[in-house]
Amino acid sequence: MLSWVIIVLFIVAGICIYNRFISPSPKFPPLETDPDDPLLLKAMDKAKSTFSEFRELFEKYPDDAFVKLYFESNTGTVEHLGAHVECIDGDELNVLLITPPVTHKGHLDRSYVCKFDDLEDWQITDVEGNIYGGYTQRAMFEIAKREGVELPKELKEMELKYVKS
Repeated sequence: MLSWVIIVLFIVAGICIYNRFISPSPKFPPLETDPDDPLLLKAMDKAKSTFSEFRELFEKYPDDAFVKLYFESNTGTVEHLGAHVECIDGDELNVLLITPPVTHKGHLDRSYVCKFDDLEDWQITDVEGNIYGGYTQRAMFEIAKREGVELPKELKEMELKYVKS
């Protein structure tokens, strides 16, 4: 009986440790924004108009390239997923989904192929830590400031790394 109690306590402790230190969770709660906010719409237009810059930078810094893509799940719900770019082949991107869809039913492999038309934003970090693109993230920073939300220290530091464009 005592051995079962020890085993159960060990399992509970393991779950607590996993949830506290290993389980992926955002460092910061997401900022609630209107998807039709003019700053976000302008940011997505800027991202789409700079895909040629994204391609050029990807050739130089392929290890740290991320995209935000428009995804319609098999339940008909639109989601906006983050993905790491593995390679670009013409108009297609092979990506690894970082944020899996919440509303998709059944299995969806993390390895995913999308088209440039599916992209809403892109971001590449060079070897010095400078960040290119990330237009919707920049817009979120501006929206937060406009709404009187104080950015956490880590996000303020990140904001300084964005290359002006």
